Amino acid sequence: MKKSYLSYFFTYETKLPDGMGFSLFGPWHMIWLLAITAGCVFYLFFYKRCSGKGKRRLDGISAGSLMFWIAARMIYIVIIHEDLLYELPLHLCSMAGILCFIHFLTGCKMLGQVLYTICLPGTVLALLFPNWNFYPVIHFITIESFLFHMGIVLYVTGQLMSHKIVPGLSKLYQVILFLTAVVIPVFWFDKCFNVNYMFVNWPSAGSPLVFLADKMGNPGYLAGYGALVLLCMFLMDLGYYLHSIRGKRD
Repeated sequence: MKKSYLSYFFTYETKLPDGMGFSLFGPWHMIWLLAITAGCVFYLFFYKRCSGKGKRRLDGISAGSLMFWIAARMIYIVIIHEDLLYELPLHLCSMAGILCFIHFLTGCKMLGQVLYTICLPGTVLALLFPNWNFYPVIHFITIESFLFHMGIVLYVTGQLMSHKIVPGLSKLYQVILFLTAVVIPVFWFDKCFNVNYMFVNWPSAGSPLVFLADKMGNPGYLAGYGALVLLCMFLMDLGYYLHSIRGKRD
């Protein structure tokens, strides 16, 4: 007798039958994206109307939820006796969740720059090109991943609205320093243990990195990857600068 999709709710990827996942930009993916968009709009509408203390409370909830999801995923992996080597918080988005919580506690301006310039666009791209789409659309990892990435968007955009994150083109070097400090050890770790954190060993299936790898080869695609990251960072800060200039004129 064929099992229902719900019977695989806690089944890890290595034990899932083929064909259980959802397609990129297919109906189920689009439903998730629309639900997340609606949730973000509602949250930010409510956030804008809160007092200073109310905003701080919501910041704490959104930042704390990110740590909750990281811990929940770790506990899940331990309970089902899978290898934690493949579930360490070494992807950019996992790091972003931790950085959001540290930023909430410290208000560190450099972290705010990093969260806006590289983590926010990285999170949006992860939602558009999820590397967890081989899981069923209703699965612990699917729900955790979508809600976790949504939480990053909520926290960072909330900080932008309350001006606790104020990006600047002149601070772009801070993000480059951060990436240099992070990518080099992650690259070494990936090579040593044949894992793929930050997608520096091979491109994430279905993402634009696949196109780069097809055209530039592997590891040649890393040059294009780096160039796209730098371009994205520049455009993010330029966009904020132009928006702030327009706001002052209005």
